[in-house]
Amino acid sequence: MTIELLDRREAYDRIKPNRQNRKAMILEVLTSGDPGGMTADEIGDRLVAEGKILTNGPNFTRPRLSELRNEGKVEVVGRRPGKSGYNTAVWKVKA
Repeated sequence: MTIELLDRREAYDRIKPNRQNRKAMILEVLTSGDPGGMTADEIGDRLVAEGKILTNGPNFTRPRLSELRNEGKVEVVGRRPGKSGYNTAVWKVKA
């Protein structure tokens, strides 16, 4: 194992016990948020406001939402304009 990989692995192992699961955080926000559903940006903004993440980057929520959809936990219930002005998916916890 290279030094870079070893350093990365050691750092990850140190923070892992204190790191909240991204999918769990997203499900929590969707459950307690807008009953009509939320966009990925809205979920990220809420996590920033709650101090759970530092910045709202697209790679934080979007891939996890796709994974949660594949697991049957969330679904797309519509679409509306997002921050970019273009329509984006509105997500909700599956009943």
